[in-house]
Amino acid sequence: MKFGLRLHFLLLLAGVAALSSIAGYRFYAWYAGEMTTVLGQRFAERNVLYEKSRVLAMLSREVTLVQKMATAHALQQWLGDEDNPKLKTRAIDELEEYREFLRDRSFCFVFANSGNYYYNDAEGGADVHQPRYVLNPNIAKDAWFYLTLKSGRTTHLNIDTDRHTGLTKVWINNIAYDAKGRPAGVACSGLDLTDFIRGVVNTDLPGTTTVLFDRNGAIQGHPDASMIDFASSRKQAGKEAQKSFFALIDEPEGVLALKQAMGRLFEGQREVEALDLKVQGRRQLIGITWLPEIQWYVLTMTSPEEAVSSSGLGWAIFVLIVALNLVLLAALLVLQKTVVRRVVKLDALAHAFGESGHRMDIPDDRSGDEIGRLTETFRTMSDRIARHTLELEQQVAERTEKLEVMARTDFLTGVLNRRGMMVRLESEHNRLARAGKAMGLLLVDLDHFKPINDTYGHMAGDRALAAVAGSLSKAVRDYDLVARWGGEEFLIALFDLDAPDELQRVADKLLAVLRDEPVDCGPATLHLTASIGGVFADSRASLDTIIQQADTALYRAKNAGRNQAAFVTLTAENNAQRAVSGQPDDPTGNPEGSPV
Repeated sequence: MKFGLRLHFLLLLAGVAALSSIAGYRFYAWYAGEMTTVLGQRFAERNVLYEKSRVLAMLSREVTLVQKMATAHALQQWLGDEDNPKLKTRAIDELEEYREFLRDRSFCFVFANSGNYYYNDAEGGADVHQPRYVLNPNIAKDAWFYLTLKSGRTTHLNIDTDRHTGLTKVWINNIAYDAKGRPAGVACSGLDLTDFIRGVVNTDLPGTTTVLFDRNGAIQGHPDASMIDFASSRKQAGKEAQKSFFALIDEPEGVLALKQAMGRLFEGQREVEALDLKVQGRRQLIGITWLPEIQWYVLTMTSPEEAVSSSGLGWAIFVLIVALNLVLLAALLVLQKTVVRRVVKLDALAHAFGESGHRMDIPDDRSGDEIGRLTETFRTMSDRIARHTLELEQQVAERTEKLEVMARTDFLTGVLNRRGMMVRLESEHNRLARAGKAMGLLLVDLDHFKPINDTYGHMAGDRALAAVAGSLSKAVRDYDLVARWGGEEFLIALFDLDAPDELQRVADKLLAVLRDEPVDCGPATLHLTASIGGVFADSRASLDTIIQQADTALYRAKNAGRNQAAFVTLTAENNAQRAVSGQPDDPTGNPEGSPV
């Protein structure tokens, strides 16, 4: 049977169509896989960093409050004498103050020696000054307390159900140490499990599941509450079976890869890891990061279909195959111009975006075909991820700024704390030293302040300290510094002074303000006095020496009868001579032995 030229051409065209179809399919499968892997991993990394910021926003504040509550002065005093009614009242009052700031409006405090468990929440319903119950080391449900004391780690997070109250919460437990540094109790609070899941685990990212688990893989947070491993600490200590995230991974190689990634994150080698794992029968793009503040991992799972949409690519390959079947040479030219060149450009943009993670300026494609729609889809995805990245960076910057302010500001009075004052003093001291100008320090100590706390309570004392801080701030210049130096002591730094008389005038003004302006403490209105130690110093003298001389001058003022000021003049030469000769300071606090 003879075949005509037309049939040969048709057979050849059919063969080319078959070969092009096979080649096109293999190209489609390869390119789609590469696109999913590269962009999907970047998407997973951005997702988990976003979720990390959400978890920290909710949990870090609560953990910080519980840590501060565990180190409160009144609680440490009570740890030394549990049966002292006055110490108990003060400690319970301070616990109640912290309760008002905690998200769950609840606190608990347990003594190691007696096992007494004190608890209160927004519902109340019992005498807060009496223990709700007594923990027993022989009861398994109470094991969390004794495991916390023995763990060697100060802060613990654990999801459990309290055996007496029946409350299921994310418990934040912090060891309280006595005056000798021994673990003597545990201060704690909690987050309602439903609130925790709604606020942290449930995400607004489409197609994404967020999971929290500890270093052993025990699940601490999951959208499905039945997946959570309750009482993880007790189960781990008793070697009981736990609900582990490792059990959800289908392949042993995946479990090993996840554990290795966890190790790198824990050691600080990486901030975030991206994995491609098969979880419960489905392929998932995994993003994971470590939260050292709460000792948990944050993990997000996203299906590849949600991470990268490649539906338009199939149509592009179809156009290619049809073009090849119509006119082979023309199809190559059209393919180069209408498909390959645009796909290569989109691939380059995708690669550049994968490397930088920032918004890309993608040229407008008005063709309306599949590649055009794919370009628009990629542009939308790029904008969305870039927007999420920008929002995350803004949130991190805002939180960092707030933490810096909190770290350098006294929580009670609103003025600088000791750390914040030292940072500013060092900067100003260096500036004045270069300019050869003088500075002054006034160390202000309120006279007879302890009886206010003893008579009216710590809340009245706190109001008095806040009022004094406000009065001192108003009495000095805007660019002078006021800080709470400790207890009832305030440190005031005055810059660019010309003569010691200026320092003395400011001190006299402060004494008059404190003496003449009544302070509203709530239960009573008081007239306070203070003793002031002042130093007029050449800024070339060491900052430590200037502060030491202010403290010495304050000691002289108090010994002289309080409600007055004593002053010292300190020069760089005197300081240097004393340092060289090794002679001790003059008992009067003046390096030359003569007051201002």
